[in-house]
Amino acid sequence: MVPQFSRDRLADLLIDPREDLGLEIKNWLDLTRDNDAKATFAKAALALANHGGGFIVLGLEEVGGSAIEARGRPVTLDGYNQDGINGIIQHYADPSFHCVVHLVPNPAGALFPVIVVPGGHRVPIRSRRGGPNGQTVVQNSIYIRKPGPRSEVPGSAQDWDDLLGRCLVNRRDELFDQIRALITGAVPQIAAPSAPARLDTWIERCLARWHELRDQLDADDPARCPQGYHWFAYELGGNLRNLQGAAFADKIQRSVVRHSGWPPFWYPTRRGITPYLFDGAIECWLGADNEDRWGLRDAAHSDFWCISPDGFAFLLRGYQEDGPESWSGRAPALPGTVLDITLPIWRTGEVLMHARSLAAALVEGPATINFKVHYDGLKGRELTSLSGRELLFDGHVTRQDMISLSTMIEAGAIDANLPEILLPLLEPLYALFDFFGLPAALVAKVTAEMRATSY
Repeated sequence: MVPQFSRDRLADLLIDPREDLGLEIKNWLDLTRDNDAKATFAKAALALANHGGGFIVLGLEEVGGSAIEARGRPVTLDGYNQDGINGIIQHYADPSFHCVVHLVPNPAGALFPVIVVPGGHRVPIRSRRGGPNGQTVVQNSIYIRKPGPRSEVPGSAQDWDDLLGRCLVNRRDELFDQIRALITGAVPQIAAPSAPARLDTWIERCLARWHELRDQLDADDPARCPQGYHWFAYELGGNLRNLQGAAFADKIQRSVVRHSGWPPFWYPTRRGITPYLFDGAIECWLGADNEDRWGLRDAAHSDFWCISPDGFAFLLRGYQEDGPESWSGRAPALPGTVLDITLPIWRTGEVLMHARSLAAALVEGPATINFKVHYDGLKGRELTSLSGRELLFDGHVTRQDMISLSTMIEAGAIDANLPEILLPLLEPLYALFDFFGLPAALVAKVTAEMRATSY
């Protein structure tokens, strides 16, 4: 299944593009006439497919640690079309898979081809033939992503174990999805401790800190989130490892999960916005980005997050719906007037997956997650579909301004039961919009698309 992305999610990839295990940057490859270029593209696509999916951005090159536009922009981008791209995939990949091609503007408005490579494959993808003169791509080879990042054949037992493990997980997820289509299940919640309310204390501390930082901004700065915001907070329970300083920061950086171009708890490395220690925790405030090097200054990209060695995490951001880049060429709605029908599912799912990832890094053995999500600035918003792909009748409006939601679950239940966790958690939010009933099928569909892009 090829994951679907709205224009803003893909545009996030071009804000500060850097190659990693799920993002490959290539120059202006001539994919219509140059067979060597076709093989180069195919090798990257095969490796990303085996890694769990990802993105290939064409027309960029890395210089001094940053990605800039490569020389030789073609007169037209017609050569980067879906039929041509998938023709290359069919020529090289066994089994074949389907990629989706988008022409996405960077913050300056220049268009670049972004190819979405699907993951979720039940068997490793191999090369059915070699490249020209047996170079670049070797026949009957399997390619994976390795740190660097590089696209190479598996070179160790661990490489093979990771690859085959992903395929087995995909088979398991497919089985669970088939079972879901037949029956409706539920994930038992763990009884939350009555006292002490440590998570509430943590939330109050983080909100006070955000207000302190926000109040240093100009009155009209969009990073103040004037139309509202939403936050996520969770507490990990279990046998926490004793990690401090650089070792703790490394675990946080490695725990970032990417299911979109702007992941929760993103760990930037550029001076001025890189995370730092504050009051015993690691804190990141993107609203302090005075360079604004991308020409992008809005509430949705002004995250504030904080993670404590005691197992607490907090993330606050503004509404993506309030930015003009969310509307795929259509005239945007006025800020503060709409809420996308899929974004709460996708974003909450992302944070739960991050909680699972951080629990694996910080907790020795089984872990519990005491999880809360809060929406502020809802009053007067109407449910809509930014992508236009969801059939939704007009008129679902909320009169309530705020809502807080919570659950407590086993970290080990998230992978297999994410839709069943999200549905009861988010139903009260959607009910505020004139009793809109959140469809279980929509939750399953959105979470499947999200997990299919894990990299």
